[in-house]
Amino acid sequence: MSARQTPAQAAEGFFRVMPCAVSPSMLEEYGIEAPREQALQVTRELLSLSLFWARWALRTHLSARDAALVLDEFRQYVLRNWDTSLGQVGQDVQRYFDDMQERHLTYDEIIKEGGAPVAVATEAASIMEQTGAIRAEDRQRALALLIDQIPVDELGELAENIKLIG
Repeated sequence: MSARQTPAQAAEGFFRVMPCAVSPSMLEEYGIEAPREQALQVTRELLSLSLFWARWALRTHLSARDAALVLDEFRQYVLRNWDTSLGQVGQDVQRYFDDMQERHLTYDEIIKEGGAPVAVATEAASIMEQTGAIRAEDRQRALALLIDQIPVDELGELAENIKLIG
């Protein structure tokens, strides 16, 4: 049985398990050659997809009100860590949040149509290609990166164990 926690504590738990800044050398481990700017884009896509799964998990296990409280706190964690652990110095955070909302609508449609998590990750890899974060020939490698780096099951377990104070 888990202890009661504030929305901020729950959000911190989610933030701790999500991938942080992706470096060009990490991309090279997957056979993807990308300069720093593209690694920044990949980081944002990983974060967007991670947050999508966190949102789904929270909405599955918590009331709409409680899920919204935790997601609002998570957004604050992103803002506080944008330049540091997320490595997004000089990148427009509001544009990121706007883009993320668009992606989440696309991912929601895939799930509503019965798509599996790999279908969502495939769409994310396609978006990475369309935005120039990766080359077309790296799409399968990017898919492997997304599947490896996004802790879908762990996010579900975290959400399942949240018991908010109040």
